[in-house]
Amino acid sequence: MKRLFFSLALTILTLGSLQAQTDANKITVSGIYEYTMAPEYISKMIISLNNVYYDAQTVSLSEVKSGYYDKLEKAGISTSKLSEDMFAYNLLGYEKEGTLVEFRTKSMDEMKKFLSIKSLGVSRSESNLEYEMDVEQAANYSQKAFENAKKKATAIAEKVGRKIGKAIEISDTNFSKIQESLYYGNLKNTKDYYISVTFELL
Repeated sequence: MKRLFFSLALTILTLGSLQAQTDANKITVSGIYEYTMAPEYISKMIISLNNVYYDAQTVSLSEVKSGYYDKLEKAGISTSKLSEDMFAYNLLGYEKEGTLVEFRTKSMDEMKKFLSIKSLGVSRSESNLEYEMDVEQAANYSQKAFENAKKKATAIAEKVGRKIGKAIEISDTNFSKIQESLYYGNLKNTKDYYISVTFELL
């Protein structure tokens, strides 16, 4: 029995030593590339009699809605860009009549103008940006991030008197579709593309 325990302990120590040697012969670094995106901006507005705090008995939903649409048109925003979603409004659980409208644009200036329009019975639900990269774009960004990782790994290896060899592992966990809230004023049109690369250490 003692011999068996000794054999197991020796095996564990040997595996640990081999693992340490393996780890000493590789280096893992992150690579980054900042790219420019042209996102689509989306804002959802709630038009509801619940938001009318005076004249509630005399004003109708159609009047509230037409009053808002008139202001948008006067500001140069075509109401043909609005899509209505009654089901989404009903899911919000408001007691009175209403609807939810969505506005989409690729112009930040147009979105700023849209959000600046205030009208009776209208409140903002949410505002987001969306962007989707294709496979070719993702491959290009990954290559740029790889070059950054290689440069970093080379510099680190030189500091300890080593050199890097071939890449033995690459991890890319970036999403092709990006959706972010504009709630905190996130208006950047750039994004960082990250990858992790493991190189041989010679």
